[in-house]
Amino acid sequence: MHGTLMQKTNPIATIYDHEKDIRLSIQLNRWLLKPIGVWPKSAETSWIEKYIYILVNVICTSLIGFLFIPCAAYMALEVEDTYNTLKLSGPLSFCLMAVIKYSSLIFRENDIRRGIEHIENDWMNTQHYEDRIIMIRNAKFGRRLVTICAFFMYGGAVFYYLAMPFSNGKVTEADGNLTYRPLVYPVARVIIDARYSPISEIFFWVQCLSGFIAHSITAGACSVAAVFAMHAYGRLEVLMQWIKHLVDGREDFHGNLDKRLSMIVQQHVRILQ
Repeated sequence: MHGTLMQKTNPIATIYDHEKDIRLSIQLNRWLLKPIGVWPKSAETSWIEKYIYILVNVICTSLIGFLFIPCAAYMALEVEDTYNTLKLSGPLSFCLMAVIKYSSLIFRENDIRRGIEHIENDWMNTQHYEDRIIMIRNAKFGRRLVTICAFFMYGGAVFYYLAMPFSNGKVTEADGNLTYRPLVYPVARVIIDARYSPISEIFFWVQCLSGFIAHSITAGACSVAAVFAMHAYGRLEVLMQWIKHLVDGREDFHGNLDKRLSMIVQQHVRILQ
């Protein structure tokens, strides 16, 4: 009761846990981006950590290439009918787009870092109770968007790489001498005959790992877009609150009308950036 009265009488007197607020906004992004090596590095990152990031980038790119190159060779050399060509063009396009998105996340590291710094600074500078409520509401909505995106992406990966191959069962050759489980990304026989054990099992599980990485890249890219968009939307709502109090002022505003107007303009420019 005492805390509630304090917020009503003096909305800027309460000390908030800004670290908790920042985690609310970007924690899921960190969980998605750091394992695939595209979480922005800080200035204090050691050279060992930088080399580890580079190694993770090379491994992830190589694993996606492990899906794309053998399957593209199979489609070019062994597929003769249009139906199977179209059937394989979808997964190959997904791999190609995953590489493009991964490269964009790597090369846009500085932009992502600046966006995260904007979010951190905005939380640090949000002192008024009403502004904070707006920020928390939009941060939670952005977090829900990231959760939904990750759920559908990883759910699709589980279905496509695990559930579908096991549900379809194994295939027996016409002569009955060979039984194997078809791969979701077929491999050209000029590279290796993946029908025989243990090559078939190795390719199957490596393709599962590669597929989950490709889906992680897509989920990570969508999470960055969702969190940044919702944060900008939240700051626009805060700006609207400021405009409502432009004439009458507020506890945390300057007493001078011109200074309040200048603060609103600066905030608007910051949001647009």
